Amino acid sequence: MNDEKMLLEYMSNFYKISSSELTQKYTMAQLEDAYNEINQKTNYQKYLNKNKSFPSTYVMKEFCPL
Repeated sequence: MNDEKMLLEYMSNFYKISSSELTQKYTMAQLEDAYNEINQKTNYQKYLNKNKSFPSTYVMKEFCPL
């Protein structure tokens, strides 16, 4: 998220605290990192919910000792 105002608004809604409290407790870099983590976890969960599985060749390569 590039716009600081939008980021603050999103994070204040997410954490249910005011944007002024957020800026007192956290830096913008920390808020951006938290947003990115939330976004990545959400996307990963959506991927898992689609019941996609890993290809068997990947599983064999990753977990087979030979």
